[in-house]
Order: sequence, then structure tokens, then C-alpha cells
Amino acid sequence: MSPDEYCQQKAAASGSSFYYSFLFLPPQRRLAITALYAFCREVDDTVDEIEDSMVARTKLMWWRKEIAAMLEGQPTHPVTKALHPHVATYGLKGEHLQAIIDGMEMDLDQSRYLDYPGLQRYCWHVAGVVGVLSASIFGHTQPGTLLFAEKLGLAFQLTNIIRDVGEDGRKGRIYLPVNELQ
Repeated sequence: MSPDEYCQQKAAASGSSFYYSFLFLPPQRRLAITALYAFCREVDDTVDEIEDSMVARTKLMWWRKEIAAMLEGQPTHPVTKALHPHVATYGLKGEHLQAIIDGMEMDLDQSRYLDYPGLQRYCWHVAGVVGVLSASIFGHTQPGTLLFAEKLGLAFQLTNIIRDVGEDGRKGRIYLPVNELQ
């Protein structure tokens, strides 16, 4: 199985409607966004599926090193092998990929948010930055597009939080800010 096929299977298996929207993109952009989405799934699954937080932290640390290796031209995982050719083409920044990992790590460190600014910081890491990376892959030409992409990522994440209140609560995570619940 090629790295691109691995990413396609990872993205399709998620059941997300995002995957189907990728099919309308030109081939190179489709490969790039699918690899980015597969990366997001990999690190999100690390936190959601591994019950031992120390094991999850270790795996996230491995992903941090893997992103660094990819940026040096030495990826080893199918996802980073698939993503690597698109980093320079679309100007994908390593600090943005690392920020996604930071967001996943926040789920290991924090299960409640006192206020909206705290929640907004989390949302930027797990979704806003994904919007920025996606806009780069989609070929934005206006600088303001990145701000819109970030805000759209925030809106998507807030929608997910509302949709998943029960599921997240069963996992011990309550994303609705404490001060707003009071």
C-alpha cells in the first residue's frame, strides 16, 4: 500500500463528510488535503483511543519527532511520507503541524475550560490551524482568507463540541466553559 493509499483509507474510514468534499479537488491538492486530514486523524486517535495517558504522550512525542524528520526530508510514517511532497508546494509550516499536536496534548492535560478564551485557545490548536493549513492547500490568494479559514475552523470545532457533549462527557471532558454553565 502506498503512503497516499494509506491516507485515503484513513480519511475514508473516519466517516467524515470532509473526505467526500476532497474528491472535487484537483489531484495534487486532493492528495495534500487527504494527507493532512490523515495526520489529524492519527494524532486525534492517539488521544481518543489510547487510555493510558503516558502512552498517548509518548506517541504524541513520537509524532513531534516524525514531523521534524519529515521537515528534514526523512519521513518514516506513511502519513508523513504522503504529506512531505506538499510541504514546500503549499507552504505548510512545521509550527502549524506541531500546534495540532499541542491541541491533542491539551486533551491529556485539561478536561474543563474556565472561560471562552481558554476554550478558544484549544479550538485554535485543534481546528483553527487546520483551517489555515487547508486554505494554503486550497490555494488562497488573499491574506484575509487565512483569518476566515481560522474562524471557520473555530466554528467547526464549536459545532463538534455541541454535537458531542454526551460522548465527551462520558470520556470525562466537558468543553463548555464553566463560567457559561454557571
